[in-house]
Amino acid sequence: MDYIEKIKLLNLTKTAKQTIALYLAQIGTMFFGFLFTVLNARLLSKFEFGSLNFYVQVLMTIALFFEFGYFTAGSRLIALEKNYAKEREFVGALYFLGLVISIGYVFTLLVLSFFVDDIFKSSVKNLILIGLIPSIAFPFQFLIQLVFQGSNEILKLSVYTLFPRMLYFFFIGFAFLLNFFSLSVSSLSYVLSFFVATLFTILISKPKFTALKENLKKIFYETKTYGIKVYFGRIAGMLGYQSNVLLIQYFAAEIQVANYSLVNFFTTPISVFSRSLCTSLFKGFAYQEKIPKRVFKINFLWLFLSSALYLIIGGFILELLFSKKYAEAIPLILPLIGANFFIGAFQPYNFYLSAKGEGNYLRNTAIVYSLLAIILNLIFIPIYGAMGAAYATFASIIINFLLHRHYYKKILERK
Repeated sequence: MDYIEKIKLLNLTKTAKQTIALYLAQIGTMFFGFLFTVLNARLLSKFEFGSLNFYVQVLMTIALFFEFGYFTAGSRLIALEKNYAKEREFVGALYFLGLVISIGYVFTLLVLSFFVDDIFKSSVKNLILIGLIPSIAFPFQFLIQLVFQGSNEILKLSVYTLFPRMLYFFFIGFAFLLNFFSLSVSSLSYVLSFFVATLFTILISKPKFTALKENLKKIFYETKTYGIKVYFGRIAGMLGYQSNVLLIQYFAAEIQVANYSLVNFFTTPISVFSRSLCTSLFKGFAYQEKIPKRVFKINFLWLFLSSALYLIIGGFILELLFSKKYAEAIPLILPLIGANFFIGAFQPYNFYLSAKGEGNYLRNTAIVYSLLAIILNLIFIPIYGAMGAAYATFASIIINFLLHRHYYKKILERK
């Protein structure tokens, strides 16, 4: 019985347990995210809440560029490596690269802080400067995810997924109880939580820094042949996906950023399970000829049932949890449910293509998706604001799904 075929709904193997553990961690993340979103939405003004979301978006968007394909290449080398000691050497080499890259990230944030408010008519310069040093942890988020994904250490990934959100809730809860909660305190707490969690996770990863020069050469070679293609594709894809908030901020205002960010966060759990499942299967995908039908069936069942539940009670729950001042955001639920359904639907194809080293296909898919998303955002956001962004996201994600499925079929035809 091969790695992926071990998945059973009633017989919990290692893969099933890892999937459940990661999913529960991500649901826990959603829960704590809900708590601090409620706190921020209720205690900050709508303008301040929009500024906080825009600040986080800036940190995440800039962090997208600071990987250069090395993390993706290293993750695949770890997935292909069967010797544990050698895995730890690759982990050490990746963390060394991560530190160098993260220093460049912090310097870029420093320079950007002097221009961002003028470009986007925002108020985040001081937030960037206050949290500048602990922001060094942000490129490590993607790196740590890929390290544990490649080594199939999903339980450790589950801890890292949940830990910073718990810390953030603790920090802002503490500030609220002592009556010094503010926008600056909330934003600083956010980056500090990831900084502390990253240091802790690096320690439990047990990296080895022996044969560093040799392992760096292997990572550089894998980056040239595979990683750089995925990098450019990922940048293109994420720019397309993240462009909506930036363009809403540019063409509309913080209030619409707040509406869109809130509903996007609210509907994200629909696609979370799909990513948890495929993360657990990544190492096995590297050796599997095709994706078993059972994976598609389980994934579709979850997506259908969760989407239906959101359609029935989503609007009521949103207004109940976040107060009536966000009632105007309820119409955004429908298109973002659809977007998250198809985000979940293409995850098996995406992880399979990545495990197989199909960098060209991943790059081409991401470029087409990104160009379409940006074009649709530029057309509809100036006219319809956040609603235009939601439907642009929905349409472009459908195309993304179709492209992933197309390239997966091409791989099967080669065999």
